[in-house]
Amino acid sequence: MIDEQDDGFPGRESTWDLSEKRREERYPVTAVYQRYITMKVKSGSDFVSVAMGNFSRSGVLFVSPVMIPADSHAECIISIPRLLSKDISFGIHVRHCFNKEENSFLVGASIESVADETWFAIFTEVHDFIMRRRDAVY
Repeated sequence: MIDEQDDGFPGRESTWDLSEKRREERYPVTAVYQRYITMKVKSGSDFVSVAMGNFSRSGVLFVSPVMIPADSHAECIISIPRLLSKDISFGIHVRHCFNKEENSFLVGASIESVADETWFAIFTEVHDFIMRRRDAVY
């Protein structure tokens, strides 16, 4: 069964069925919040900046300027420089990578390891608070 689900990008709906695989709801990271939340993914020996599409405690969707092959593993860093003094590091397992447009790839991944559980929990609580308040603020 294929469900139409919002993938976190305004004006675009995805058509793949993720309802059975996701353990919890992923919240969109809109352009308003992308100014404050930055994410980088390790590609080769360098980190590249990516745009988060949505996020939960167990998964993330983002747009990358480089292809990250499905079934590969990568290191990630999330920062909220205006709010948290520490970067949050975690490892992902890439589930899919689709060519969105030239030099732009839509990547979905599960979060499989976290370097510092306390800071990851702080980030997710801040993120969840922002998402609960988003309609009241923006």
